Amino acid sequence: MNQEARAAIPLHPMRIVVRRTGLTADLLRIWEKRYGVVTPTRTAGGQRLYSDADVEHLALLARAVGGGRAISQLARLSVPELKAVVRADAETDENDEPAAPPRLPEGAAAFPAESPEAIRSAALLAVERFDAAELESTLRAAVLCLGVDRLVDEVLGPLLFTIGSRWRAGLMRPAYEHLASAVIRRTLSWLIGCATPSESSPTLVVTTLAGQTHEFGALLAAVTAASHGWRVVYLGTSLPAVEVAAAATQTRAVAVALSLVYPKDDPAIAHELCELRAALSPDTAIVAGGAAALDYMDGLEAVGACRFATIGEFRHWLREAAAPRVQKGLRQRDSGAFR
Repeated sequence: MNQEARAAIPLHPMRIVVRRTGLTADLLRIWEKRYGVVTPTRTAGGQRLYSDADVEHLALLARAVGGGRAISQLARLSVPELKAVVRADAETDENDEPAAPPRLPEGAAAFPAESPEAIRSAALLAVERFDAAELESTLRAAVLCLGVDRLVDEVLGPLLFTIGSRWRAGLMRPAYEHLASAVIRRTLSWLIGCATPSESSPTLVVTTLAGQTHEFGALLAAVTAASHGWRVVYLGTSLPAVEVAAAATQTRAVAVALSLVYPKDDPAIAHELCELRAALSPDTAIVAGGAAALDYMDGLEAVGACRFATIGEFRHWLREAAAPRVQKGLRQRDSGAFR
């Protein structure tokens, strides 16, 4: 391309690219340095300038990463290949209709997509510095880098375990553990709030039964369900069975998801489970998980509840349970039932 033709190409500063793609400036720099996704020109003063083709390329990458794919898998794809990926993801979304990952605020920190260890280290460092803003920025940026599922599995789960272990061993002061818990709780609540379920999305009530006060298992389940397209009604912790059933009935929930973490030997839980089952519609499922779920297996089996040993098993159940209801909703919508 001759100099005259090159000069005619429209060029845009980074702030325009950030506005048009939804990416942060930090993430753009990392993608350029680590993956070479685009090569902007520079002014004499070193300012990056991007062509229309660069902006299109970056916007496609942002959409594909936002759909749950890793940047390391996408970086070498051409624009036509990226368009095919985005188109395929959109077709999948029409059937599964998962919630779109939320956009990050400009200025949030960013990390390589394949490095959850780096994210966890940065998060722990923020806790040790007692820097709530940095911790929250780190976790929110990780959503875009990793997607919700990897964030839950590879960052938040291990991070909560590490913080809890250090606190119990006396290696972390209670104030630090409380700060971390508050920020993680706020981040998970933000993710739930960012979900956009469709008209055909099934509803899931998520909570813990009376006496079960540990919240993070329920929050992680709620975030997982929301990210997979479910309409989540999150009730917090320690609710009597009759209140849980009332919420499920009013919202026409397909299922109630319970987190059982601590205590592991509460004799009242079996009674609460029986009350819950009796108060729910026979068509409403009860599902449960958490560190103490196995300890309450007799009570869960007595009410026909499904127990999940891992969050991966829960995700599989969410996909299987939602599929026929989503398809039914799509058929109703196409026939005019939602008009």
